[in-house]
Amino acid sequence: MRIKQIPHGARAGFTFACVRPSLWATALVGSAIVIGAQGPAMALPQDFWSDEIIYEPAPPRPVVHRRHKAPRARAKEAAVPARKPQHPLIVAVSIKNQSLKVYDAGGLFAEAPVSSGMPGHATPLGIFSVIQKNKWHRSNIYSGAPMPYMQRLTWSGIAMHAGALPGYPASHGCIRLPNHFATQIWNWTRMGARVVVTPGEVSPVAFAHRLLFTERPAPKATPPADATIPSVEAKPAAPAMSQADTATDAATAINATTTAIAIDVKDLRPSLTPHNGGAAEPTTTGLAADKPTKLADASATLAQTSAPATLSDGAPATSGTEAAPAAAATPPAPKRTGPIAVFISGKDGRLYARQNFEPLFDVPITIASGDRPLGTHLFTAQPDGDNGTTFRWSAMTMPAVVRSKPVSQHTTRRRQDIGAIDTEPAPTADTAAEALDRLTIPAETMTRLAEALTTGSSIIVSDQALDRSETGQGTDFIVPLR
Repeated sequence: MRIKQIPHGARAGFTFACVRPSLWATALVGSAIVIGAQGPAMALPQDFWSDEIIYEPAPPRPVVHRRHKAPRARAKEAAVPARKPQHPLIVAVSIKNQSLKVYDAGGLFAEAPVSSGMPGHATPLGIFSVIQKNKWHRSNIYSGAPMPYMQRLTWSGIAMHAGALPGYPASHGCIRLPNHFATQIWNWTRMGARVVVTPGEVSPVAFAHRLLFTERPAPKATPPADATIPSVEAKPAAPAMSQADTATDAATAINATTTAIAIDVKDLRPSLTPHNGGAAEPTTTGLAADKPTKLADASATLAQTSAPATLSDGAPATSGTEAAPAAAATPPAPKRTGPIAVFISGKDGRLYARQNFEPLFDVPITIASGDRPLGTHLFTAQPDGDNGTTFRWSAMTMPAVVRSKPVSQHTTRRRQDIGAIDTEPAPTADTAAEALDRLTIPAETMTRLAEALTTGSSIIVSDQALDRSETGQGTDFIVPLR
C-alpha cells in the first residue's frame, strides 16, 4: 500500500477544507441541544436575530369613578336672607339629611348643614326648646371642650353649637353648626324657641281647628278700688248725707237704744270734783233725758251700743287688733307673662300648662276612645296681623319611629348570620285634626288658655306620659320619639 505524501501547505488547506464544516456542524448541533435542554421558557423568539424592533403599547389603566360631594354648606350659608326673622321661630333638624332649617312666621327662612351624633352617641329625636344660651360655653362632660354659641336643648347635655362639620355624624350627641351660621341663629332665637329633631324632613303647615283660638278675648273690666261690693242681702244704698245729718242720726240711735234700760239713776249719780276746783258737773247716764254734748261722745256711745259698722265697700268694720292680720297678708303673686306651653298626655288623661319654664296648672280632660293612637303633634300660634290679638296656627306631625322587635333566644343561627332584624309594625296614628277631635277640654280651662294666649304659644298632643321625658324644673315640655 502506497501512501502519498501531501505537501505541508496542501495538508493544511485540505485539513481546513475538510475539518471546518464538521466543526461548524458540531457547534450548531451542540448549541441546538443546549438551547432545547433549557426548556421553552428560555427559548429565543423566532426573530431573535432580526434587525426589526416592534413596540407594543401598554394596556390603559382602569378608570376609577370617585363620588365627590357638592359643597352644600357654602351654598346654604350664602342663601341666608339679610332680613330679620319674624317670630316665632321653629328649628327643624333632619338626621338623615344632616341639615337644619329655620321657619319663621313667613315660612322657610334659612337652612344650613349640620353634624349630629355619631353611632353610640346618637342625637335624641323629639320635640325640644331652647332653655339656655351661652356664647362661650365649655363642656363639663368632655374635658372642657369649647362649645361656642351654645343653645341648650336638655339639661342632660344636648345642645346646638358651632363646631367642625366633616360631612357625616361626628359629635357626641350635640348638633354642630357652621361657625358663621351659629352666630346668626344665636341672635335670631329666643328662650323657648321650639327645636324639632326627626329622622327625615318635617316642616310646619298651616292648620285650623275649633279648639285652637284665633282671637284673644278682651280683658274683663276691673271695678275701681272704692266701688261698693254688694252682699247677698244688700239693700239699695241710701242717699249721701251731710256731717250734721250723720251726727243727728247717731244721737237718735243712742236714744232709741238706751230708752229700754230701766235703771234708777238716783243711785248712779256720784258727785264729781272738777280738776279746776269748780262745781261738780252732772254725769250723763245714757238715758233719753241725758243727751250727749259732743259729736265724739255720740260716736263713742254708738260704737258700744249699736251693731258693727260697715265700711264704704260693704265689708264689716274691724278693730285694730282684727285688722292687723289683713294688713300683714302676703300680696298676690305677680302675673306672669310670655308664651304658654301646653302638653296633652293621652296616657295620663291630663292637660299640663307651663309658662316661663314653670308649671302653671294641670287639669284632667276626656279623650274619646279609639283604635288608633293619638300620635305626636305640635301646634304653634303665629301672629295674624299687627294688633297682637289675632292668631293663626301651624301644625307639625312627628313621624312614627319603627322599633326593633326583641330577639328571642330561639332565633335560628341562619338569621343571626345574615343580620336579619325583626321589627314591630308601627300602628297608624291619627292625623292632627283627628287627634284634636277626640279631645274634650273643660270650658273654664279653654277660657283660661285663651286669655293667656300669645304669639309663640304651643300645644303638644302625644300618647306619652309626662314622666317619660326629661321635662323638669327649668324646661319646657320635652317629648322624645325613641
